[in-house]
Amino acid sequence: MIHPKSGLLQLAAMLTQRGIRKLVVSPGSRNAPVVSVLCRLAGMECFSVVDERSAGFFALGMAQQSGEPVALSCTSGTAVLNYGPAVAEAFYQRIPLLLLTADRPPEWVDQADGQTIRQNRVFELHVRKSVSLPAEVNTMDDLWHAGRLCSEALNALNWPVAGPVHINLPFREPLYNLPETLPTAPKDIRIAKGAFMPDHSELEFLAEKWNLSRRKMVLVGQMMPDEKIQPALDKLADDPSVVVLTETTSNVHNPRFVSVIDRSLSLMTDPSDYYPDMLITIGGQVVSKRIKAFLRKAESLQHWHIDPAEVHPDTYQHLSLSIPAQPAAFLPLLTNVAVPQQSGYTERWQKLQQMSRQPHEHYLSRCGFADLKVFELIFRNLPEDYDIQLSNSTPVRYAQLFEHPEGRRQFANRGTSGIDGNVSTAAGAAYASQKPTLLITGDLAFFYDTNGLWHKHISPKLRVIVVHNGGGGIFRFIDGPSDSGLLERFFEASHQTSVGGIAQTFGLEYYYADNEQDFEGQLAQFFAPANRPAIFEVRTPSAKSASMLKCYFKFLTENRPEYDV
Repeated sequence: MIHPKSGLLQLAAMLTQRGIRKLVVSPGSRNAPVVSVLCRLAGMECFSVVDERSAGFFALGMAQQSGEPVALSCTSGTAVLNYGPAVAEAFYQRIPLLLLTADRPPEWVDQADGQTIRQNRVFELHVRKSVSLPAEVNTMDDLWHAGRLCSEALNALNWPVAGPVHINLPFREPLYNLPETLPTAPKDIRIAKGAFMPDHSELEFLAEKWNLSRRKMVLVGQMMPDEKIQPALDKLADDPSVVVLTETTSNVHNPRFVSVIDRSLSLMTDPSDYYPDMLITIGGQVVSKRIKAFLRKAESLQHWHIDPAEVHPDTYQHLSLSIPAQPAAFLPLLTNVAVPQQSGYTERWQKLQQMSRQPHEHYLSRCGFADLKVFELIFRNLPEDYDIQLSNSTPVRYAQLFEHPEGRRQFANRGTSGIDGNVSTAAGAAYASQKPTLLITGDLAFFYDTNGLWHKHISPKLRVIVVHNGGGGIFRFIDGPSDSGLLERFFEASHQTSVGGIAQTFGLEYYYADNEQDFEGQLAQFFAPANRPAIFEVRTPSAKSASMLKCYFKFLTENRPEYDV
């Protein structure tokens, strides 16, 4: 006899077969079948995080570090909607999350029944796949149908690119005392993995285009650390006609790469000397608005974007060719047919970066205590073994102004660049990696996600620095808000909330400073290994911080060392 909830049992068996071993649960009643079945699976590690929004980002942080899918389970109704921000971030950052949302039977939707909303396909625009299992399995065909839906969803977790998938699970009561065995072994339909490879004639065509160019730029967006792609980028950078531009979240390092894009662009006198005629982009989102504006103004630019996904972003308004391949697979093919060209293009860009160091260091040596100085002190004192999680708005932008040592891993929720979930993501990442992890966040982003500390899975290796400038500092140096007359109340959202109470509530070590000497003096102890996590609240002046950053770029421009192009 087939049990009505055999679809769930079949899904559990497939998770075991596919090696999905982590489940983040938010308490509820309707998802009791999921919890009772999955948390009894051999090898399944289950985590309890009450707030579904925090749970979503905690799972995202774990999957970000492991590269393996992490499952989530919640009850029905608005609990499901709270996954939304993490789902969108995972979709654009290409992180595999498996959403297992319990639901009421479909006949009760829109019938004024408790905790019942239209949750089937509710994430459809931001998941790789969305399915809803039958509310009951009564025949072998029903079981086959449920298994096929599960296979399709699980395949989409990592193919053709990684991302979130949604399996909606309508349950009728009773919700407890489920059987432990299936009437038959689950049938799991898999997809053979493969990589696009251009044929010989296509590769010849691409090689001809590439080798005719004397000004080639490779722009690397956000990527997870990947040892496979580094050798190809290194080889491309050996070509004097190729410049490789990276960001902190690119997670590739080479002294020949230009890694401080905004600093370099601020020293540029005649942009026409630096425009590429060939642009290759790989990876995800790029933080720098300056490089986007620079490339959009270029003329006669061919742009190739290398990505196996079906989306073809024309970020720089020059896209001419989309290559549906994994960059780590395609770039070695390109380097094998590329012929280095005699050109001063690489040197010209590298000179910009070199020239920016002197005014950068000079300005930092004489500037007062504000946000920019805080970031200098953090990176100067940060131990080499730390991973960095960067909150959105100012932290990820300040980090772009500094050159970082080889091997430093930096992460940020730049898929959608939201304020939500930064604490939760860092907590999940620290737990999964078991590495010392530093989250650098502004005060608004920190307070927005304090529930990210409201569970028992916070690693003692997690450190959080809250740059507390009394509100959303980003709005003081972007055009518009600072001149609106509404800055403090509606944009900056100024406040006097203290971090100390949060630290006490969740049992974290607490540090505080409001000047350079106290801040730097406590950093060594703050970063030292301890048996519990710690928060460092550093208070900075908001108006001065914004003014200092504007003056910083002005200083770089006005103190540009000269050299012959």
